[in-house]
Amino acid sequence: MKSTICKAIACMLLMFSLPTWSNTLPDIVVLGDDTRVLLVKQCTQPCRSGENSIAAATLGSSASSIASLAQRGKHAVIVVDATQGPLQIIREHILIARQAGVPSLSLLFVNTDRVKDSELLKMEEQEARALLNTYEMNGDHAALFTVKTLRRGGDELSGALAALKNTPDRPEQSLSFTNGQQLATFIYLVTPLESNWTLALQKDSPVTVWINGQVSQERVSSTRTFNPGDSGDLTLQLSAPVRAAAGSRFLLEREGRIIALGVVKGVGAG
Repeated sequence: MKSTICKAIACMLLMFSLPTWSNTLPDIVVLGDDTRVLLVKQCTQPCRSGENSIAAATLGSSASSIASLAQRGKHAVIVVDATQGPLQIIREHILIARQAGVPSLSLLFVNTDRVKDSELLKMEEQEARALLNTYEMNGDHAALFTVKTLRRGGDELSGALAALKNTPDRPEQSLSFTNGQQLATFIYLVTPLESNWTLALQKDSPVTVWINGQVSQERVSSTRTFNPGDSGDLTLQLSAPVRAAAGSRFLLEREGRIIALGVVKGVGAG
């Protein structure tokens, strides 16, 4: 996976809308299991008055909207329901955080009191850490927090945020950004293990493209077909300039779910 996560796609005609560089984007984003929304809702004053601003991706958020929420985040808390373990949405949100450039992640297990088998909890933790490692997100050293019951979830989340108050600021990107209409890219199509919305990409396939906060609805123009798990090295031909750099990560979504990951190799005038 590490060697194929940056592989390429078809030539597309893209029309990008420029990002809104909002000062309200959070320092810490809460992703993962749907209980994330309830946790943040319960954590009222402590979560609003701490060192870092915080926000949770709303239920039903598209991959591109989650990526835009996280594009300035210096940390992401990945919520896992201990009664279910790391579900597919956990993988998806880890992938989105990675593509949005979030530099560090931690794990927050909820409902741990409802799991009586300590060995099962340990296995779930190991599985979650392994997922982070798979996508080069330093799972071995990720902080781990627990919420015994959702009735006190807000207090527990407040404690986690206190522990994260000294998280370093997101480093400035050292990439050389420029405006261009042609991107040399690598892309990788996610597999059914990584998303429950996978499909082949072929000529005229509709996709949503997200890169550096820029989002657009497009259609693939290449005649080459890519299946889930495939990767390739092709050029994206844009119909309008986009701000990007060699090393910029991007994602493709369909029906709001991530279907492909990519990285820019180079930017040309087109």
